[in-house]
Amino acid sequence: MYFIVFITFVLLCIKIASKISSKIFEEIFIIGYILYSASIILSGYILSELNIWNSTISWSIVPFLVIIGFLQLFSNSIFQAERLNASSFKITGRAIQKFHEVYKSSTKTERLAFAILLVSFILIHLIQLSITFYSPPNEWDSMTGHLNRILYFLQNGSFKHFIGTNWNIDTYPKAFSSIQAYPFLMSNWNEHFFKLPNMSAYWILFIGTYGILKRLSVPFIIRVFCASMVLFVPIAIIQSTSTDTDIVLAAYLVSYVYFLFSFKQSQQTLYLYLAAIAFSIALSHKITFVFSFTPLCILLVYIVRNMTFLSWKYSLKHFLLAHIFFILIITLPTGYISNLNYYGHPIGPTTATQHQSIERAGNFKNLLAHGSRNFIRYNLDLINLDGLRNIGVVENFQKSLKPALKRIDEKLKIGLEQETSFTIIPFSFNRRFEFYNGTPIYGVIFIILIIPSIIVLFLRRSKSVYYFFIAAFLLHMLALSFTAPYDPWKGRYMLSSFVFVIPILGNWLNQNSLFQNNRLGKIYLIVSSILISFTGLSTIIFHKRALPFGAYNKPSIFKISRMEALTISRPDIYQAYAKYDSIVPLNATVALATINDDYEYPLWGPHFSRRLIPINPFEQGLQKIPLKADYLFFAKSVIKPIAGDIRLGTNTHIKEGVIVPGEDYYIRKLR
Repeated sequence: MYFIVFITFVLLCIKIASKISSKIFEEIFIIGYILYSASIILSGYILSELNIWNSTISWSIVPFLVIIGFLQLFSNSIFQAERLNASSFKITGRAIQKFHEVYKSSTKTERLAFAILLVSFILIHLIQLSITFYSPPNEWDSMTGHLNRILYFLQNGSFKHFIGTNWNIDTYPKAFSSIQAYPFLMSNWNEHFFKLPNMSAYWILFIGTYGILKRLSVPFIIRVFCASMVLFVPIAIIQSTSTDTDIVLAAYLVSYVYFLFSFKQSQQTLYLYLAAIAFSIALSHKITFVFSFTPLCILLVYIVRNMTFLSWKYSLKHFLLAHIFFILIITLPTGYISNLNYYGHPIGPTTATQHQSIERAGNFKNLLAHGSRNFIRYNLDLINLDGLRNIGVVENFQKSLKPALKRIDEKLKIGLEQETSFTIIPFSFNRRFEFYNGTPIYGVIFIILIIPSIIVLFLRRSKSVYYFFIAAFLLHMLALSFTAPYDPWKGRYMLSSFVFVIPILGNWLNQNSLFQNNRLGKIYLIVSSILISFTGLSTIIFHKRALPFGAYNKPSIFKISRMEALTISRPDIYQAYAKYDSIVPLNATVALATINDDYEYPLWGPHFSRRLIPINPFEQGLQKIPLKADYLFFAKSVIKPIAGDIRLGTNTHIKEGVIVPGEDYYIRKLR
């Protein structure tokens, strides 16, 4: 019943998007996605204030009221004169007909290249969907914070100030919690639907990239090819089946850029308001969106240049009005003000900000030195055959390059490996397995397509817009390098960088007519398609956190228990957590004396029916055990065991695949 309501709401968002859009096929989905996200976020704020955030009935009603409010907003006379009339069926029909006509007129080489990519993508996507709907979420941050906090919010009926064991439970922006919780609740608490926002973002990245290239007048066949690269980028493939937040941020960013260029082309005020909604959602989603502020300012300079003074004045008024309004209602309630109130910083407690932010660099001179090193480090991370490195022969080749790079580093005295003060995890020329397998970045796409397109941009005269895009890409990379310590896990942030660099690829392929002018170019296109396909397939097939077929002497994720899947990144704690699950009743109230890195999500039980009470909240010290608790789950480092406590048996002998060793866990029956 509730799932039917969920589907109805999604269809309503698309229907409303078709009413207010410019009747462009891809635009309907981009607008629908943004309106859906804004409606769910605002509904979450309302339900939280009413302390009924855990009410499925309320979630079945409030989002409909909010989306109708958006329909009323865009029915305003400001936008009426700009609206076109066309049926959704005609729009869809035209899009299919266009694709068919272009396919018929394509060369044999183009057809072969697209056939290779299409067959590979179908295989990849079938695996993605299987992992999404037939395996539980098991990302580290979700097990400690992101999904764990949602269950606390559901338990409390609100996401008001609540300090959990992990620092981000209270301090991380709360807008995305509603986005993840909505399909979870409407599917009768089915944890697989926690992943649905990521899969949706994966497709919006493709559609949005295609839309941007269309606004830049890139030919149809080339924009389809370039947009398809988003579907094959290793980090996008990995995040599409996860509950990590970066792919969703990239989807908001690509939507914002699309709306900017739609405004540039049409001068319709509608797009300024849609851009403001996308901007507000992105900033409410994650503070790392600030990395995109300077790049977006660069693009805005391009958008407004050549406008008349009156047009500029009118547009600026609506731009500022829309952004201020939606920031007030969408961004500010996400938690930044609350953090400022409770911790004196919009991001959170001092411990977290000093560990992960610019403050680690010290003075300005150190920041220049360490930030420059980070810029080189991240660019070297990009020049990796991620995805293909899961294949032994390729990995051996990649390792053979390390000595030469180290010699250059030593000769120039840069200190990329030696200097570690502005790093969370030290840099290595040979990226460790857990990074290139767990957080691959662009892989071969960057090496064989992006790098040549950047070189050509500076060697051959191009339209000015592409120089704005390359500036935006470089500024995004600089922001990532200078505003926080180097962390190899942060390759996932480069999904947003990819939004700025894909148009550069479109420019190169357009100038070369997709390599159809000579025999060598045609061979390059086919070989590139094969390498990209192998990259995508090896990325998803050999991803250790969710192996579809088994590898590395590990079974398929579909053949192991839920608890084994949840603890797959921490194999040493599996035995302890499985024993906990067998001892503690599914309806028990459990006090938790755990530490910041401990997995709490598995402790809720398979039906999330246990009640958990953290008694060692972040930086608050150990609290009293509540009288209503039936059991105490604790780490030996937090509470000293006494007679009668049951040692759950963390396997301290396992070293392979253990990044952070688990604690020695115990269970105590209290009543």
